[in-house]
Amino acid sequence: MPPRKSPKYEELLAKRQSQPEEEYREFREKAQERFDSADVVINNLRKEVANLKRKAAPKKPDAEAQASTEANMRKAIEKEFEKQLVLLRQQVEKLTQDMLTKDESIARLEKHRKMTETTTDYNLRRKLHVMEEVSGLTIDDLVPEDDGISYVCRQAGPATSARYVLTAFEDLPNEYQYTPVGDTAALPTYLHEPISFERAAASMFYWRVCSHLRQPAPTEDSTATPQPATTNGT
Repeated sequence: MPPRKSPKYEELLAKRQSQPEEEYREFREKAQERFDSADVVINNLRKEVANLKRKAAPKKPDAEAQASTEANMRKAIEKEFEKQLVLLRQQVEKLTQDMLTKDESIARLEKHRKMTETTTDYNLRRKLHVMEEVSGLTIDDLVPEDDGISYVCRQAGPATSARYVLTAFEDLPNEYQYTPVGDTAALPTYLHEPISFERAAASMFYWRVCSHLRQPAPTEDSTATPQPATTNGT
């Protein structure tokens, strides 16, 4: 029969077998504590990172407020633009109406001017026609000169007529210069050449010409040299 083990040996054997297990258990507990501590640290770090991200990112309420402000500004600008556009359209319509009114006024004035000119021209022509019939003096043409203006005149009498030019010079405002044109047989000798006279004497000049134009034209009998009378037996 085998010898019985002493309690001391059994205790030693049990202790030898349980000590590694105890040490392994303690190691696992410590490792688990470390793992748990590491998880805590990791979670804390994750929380800190999340907080940092939230702080770094624009806050949603601020972005919404900024977007709302920008939208309100756009609406205010659009409203002001619409207001200015309405005012501009009103001004354009008013200017257009004013232009139409002015165009109508201009058309009326132009029509009135033409009617006035027509009436004036007609009246002037009638006056000149009567003056020509009464006086026999007709102004055939007006010729601008470098230093004045010339009036080409035709003055008719009962039997003949005369043509001449009266020139009014700018540097001689109180005078006329007379220049005969064409045949001067019906005029007095002093009107055969150019002369000057004062405007105050223009009516006298006219009547002098009229006086000679009223005289009958000379005939061959009146211009022939008279022969001496003869008697029988002389």
